[in-house]
Formats: sequence, structure tokens, C-alpha cells
Amino acid sequence: MDILQNNKPAEPLQRRSGLDYWSNFFLLLYILTMPFVSAFAFTGTISMPLIFAVFLFLIMAIKIIQTGKLPDGFIGFDLVIISLFLFFTVFSYMVHGLGNSKSLNHTVAYFSTFSLFYVGIKFTFFNARDKNLMAKRALQFIAYTTIISALYGNVEFISANVFGVNLNDYIPRASAAEEFYNPTVLALFYRARGFAVESGVYTQMLELFGPLTFYFMFYSGDCKWKKEFKILYTISIILSIIFAASSATFIILPVAIAFSSIVYIKKVGQFFAKKSWRFYVKGGFFLTLIIFINSYLTISASILLSIADKLDSNSLGDRQERINFFISQFSRFNPLNKLVGAGPAGSNILGYEDSGTIISLYYNITFELGIIGLFLLLLFMAYILFHNFKIKSKIGGFLMVSVVSGIVHYYVVNDYWVPWFWFIAAFTVFYEKTFTNASE
Repeated sequence: MDILQNNKPAEPLQRRSGLDYWSNFFLLLYILTMPFVSAFAFTGTISMPLIFAVFLFLIMAIKIIQTGKLPDGFIGFDLVIISLFLFFTVFSYMVHGLGNSKSLNHTVAYFSTFSLFYVGIKFTFFNARDKNLMAKRALQFIAYTTIISALYGNVEFISANVFGVNLNDYIPRASAAEEFYNPTVLALFYRARGFAVESGVYTQMLELFGPLTFYFMFYSGDCKWKKEFKILYTISIILSIIFAASSATFIILPVAIAFSSIVYIKKVGQFFAKKSWRFYVKGGFFLTLIIFINSYLTISASILLSIADKLDSNSLGDRQERINFFISQFSRFNPLNKLVGAGPAGSNILGYEDSGTIISLYYNITFELGIIGLFLLLLFMAYILFHNFKIKSKIGGFLMVSVVSGIVHYYVVNDYWVPWFWFIAAFTVFYEKTFTNASE
């Protein structure tokens, strides 16, 4: 059956020959390929999701030229923020980075990230003729993507640690450094990394897509899979997070869930109030089973030890050194530089090369684009959160976990060029503007 067809026979979403059909088709392919930011990538820059994002952006441009108008709901304050952000990116480049090839590359990266991964995706959502069907298909394919990645992560972990076979040896990567990435935890086992460049980036994706996968399977009403498969997929996602052993995710995900539960406390209370005694019996049995399994496998101890190992490792010291580098250098900037930054690839412009790389999006944006750049980035994230708060249906709580996880995770990573958070941001705005009054 055509993936872009609804449940009514002989009633396709769009004709196969139309741009609208191909726009939606490429969006679903984009979602399916989003995990492959490292595996099967052509270069360190060109990956499968980037290619499909380019197609979507070109279709957007053609549609605008053809119709001479924009879809209802597409224009928003977020586009104003992005325009200002990119303007200051160019301004900072012209002031500090003109003639520096690496600075030009970073400038292009900022433009491509926001234009391809957010603006183009948002346009595709709002341009869909059947927005209800598009939202369902997006959730469905997010679930496919997450489950495939999680199952591979499980197989990867078991294969490496039980059978001594590293599956990543058979998957092409963008660089030799990525191919030979084999981190261990406590020198006991190899960590899973899925199709991402490394384990922490892999769990970053699971933080963002996992909550929506759970929503699709158990609460959307659109998932017709057998209950046994839903439980199996849920376990595989949880295990993949454990097998990746990312200390950041072990901290960030519970914080995001707690924050979302507080925001949607009324919904949470109503959910538990409606449950029968059988639900609590099953829950008690499941909790007992987890405690029993943990007593043999010491999963919780391994998680705590992995966090302690991370805190006591060179990784934490390296991050702190980079933060100290930011503080010491930024404090010496003149007032203008503090406002507009040292320019894209600022550490390279100042002659520090890779030793000055700052592994935190917020510190890095402040260093490269100044206080104005940081303010605009935080304003954009506040805009996404604002629209998330306005979603009163069930999906709002799950989206909140994803959005908060993405925002907090960027404190420990600087990989703004991966598409996951920007996709969640675009979907959040689309869902709120389209289905604000929908009840579930």
C-alpha cells in the first residue's frame, strides 16, 4: 500500500506526479534516514538525511515560485529569529572571519542547519494538504526510525560483547576515526553507538525520538501492532540507552521526564485516576521483575558506575578545560566582540585550532556569535517551548520530554548540524498551530 495513502480505498493523499506528493514522500524518507548521520555517510558533511533535506528545500523553493504564496501557519516569529541569527552570523563572519576558509565553512553550516533542517521541514509540514494524515505518518516513521536504531544498537552491543564481533567493522563511515571508535565502560564492555558517530550522540537521538515512539505505540490510537511487539520494542529502546552507557542521557532523560510530568501534572493525575486495580497489579509485578533482574545483572550499579567513571575520566576534565578556555578568552574580548563574537570558527580565527574547540552549543555560540547570538538561540528555543506548553493533548507531554532533552543536551554537545532537534522543533510548532484545539 502507498505510504502516503489514507485509510480510504482509492483516495491517495496526492497524485504521484505532483510536487506535493514528492514533498511528502521525501519527508518520510528523510525521517527514515535521520539516524544515519555517520553510518553510510558519503563525507563528514554529506549524509543521507542532508541529501533528502536538500530535495525538500528545493521543492519548497519551487512551490513558492509557482504559487507566489506561503502555506497558512508557516510564517511565525521563529523565522524572524532565524533570520536575525543568520544575519548576525554573516555580520560576525564579515568582521572577523572574512578570508578564513574554516570560518566560511562554519557560516555555511549555520545557514544549512537552519534552512534545511528547520525551515524546509516546517514548510513541508504546513504545505501538506492532509495535515492530519501527515502528522500520523510523521509519528509512524519516527517510530520506525527509533525502533530500527534501537534494535541495531541491541544487536551491536550483544555481538561485540558476547561474540566478539564488531558490526561497525562492516558499516562504512565518513572517516577512519569514526570507523575505529570502540569505547568501553569501566573496561568491562563496549558501548553501543547505533548509526551515530559515537554513543552519546546515539542516545541524544533516542532522547528526542523515544518519547514520540512511546506515544505513537501506546497513546496515539493509530498503532495497530500487537501488544507483545509494543512491549518488545519498548524494552529494546530502554536497553539501547543502557547499552550506550551515556552518562549525560542517564541524567538528562529523568530530568526531562520529571519536568514534563510537573507541567502536565493534571494529565498525569487523570491518567492514574482512570486506571483499574489490574493496572497497579501489573505495574507492581513489572517493578518486582525489574528489581529481580537488576539483582542479578546489577544494571543500576552499572549505570551509576558509568556515570562515576565519566565524572572521573579525562572526558570531564577535557570539557572543563574547554569551558575554562572559553571563560578566559571571552573575558578578554572588547565590548563589540562580546556582542557579536569572535566569528564562526572563532577559535581557529584566533589561532587555537582544535585545542580551542568548545564542546557545548551555548558556550560555542557565545564565543563565535557573541551575546546577541546566544540570546537569539535561547529566544528560538523559548519559542519552541512556548508552543509546546500550548499543546494540551496527550502528545504535549511526550513532546515536552523530547524538547527539554534536546535543549539540555546541547549544554554538553555542540553538534548543531545533526537534524534531530530541529525536526522535533518544527514538528512541535506544526502540531500546536494545526491541532491546538484537538482532544485526544
